[in-house]
Amino acid sequence: MSAYEEEHNISNEDNSRRELRAQIHELYQENGQSNTLLQLLSQLIPESMQEEWLQGKEEGCPEYFIDSLPRVAKNKLKTGDSCSICCCDYMDDQYPLVVELPHCNHRFDLECVAVWLSKSKTCPLCRDDVLSHKPSVDVSKAEIEEDWGMYG
Repeated sequence: MSAYEEEHNISNEDNSRRELRAQIHELYQENGQSNTLLQLLSQLIPESMQEEWLQGKEEGCPEYFIDSLPRVAKNKLKTGDSCSICCCDYMDDQYPLVVELPHCNHRFDLECVAVWLSKSKTCPLCRDDVLSHKPSVDVSKAEIEEDWGMYG
């Protein structure tokens, strides 16, 4: 830290956020079913923000889209790669669950991007509309092959 930061008690914001998110993640993993945790979080989150989340506007991606996002194999991840939402390194987790968005190929922790995509249809980084780039599946050949067994 520089002298200015020390004099004014300014901490590195990135590390503070990363540590806080890691602590919340750990707390949730250990006590995910606890009502106490939900009560604590409801006290920390402003009422206006709670109301916005509870209104449940249908502005995000459908759940089937989020569930169908392609997973990234652990051997494709590099040391130092991190989720740009929670800032945690993927390799810190023994079993990282990383997904890649279509078209822009940005990668995120599934837990992080699932929350984002439930409220928004855009990539958190480039703001590209993820639904406009859904890969189309040609089902005509699949239907022909399926019907072939019926008549042959």
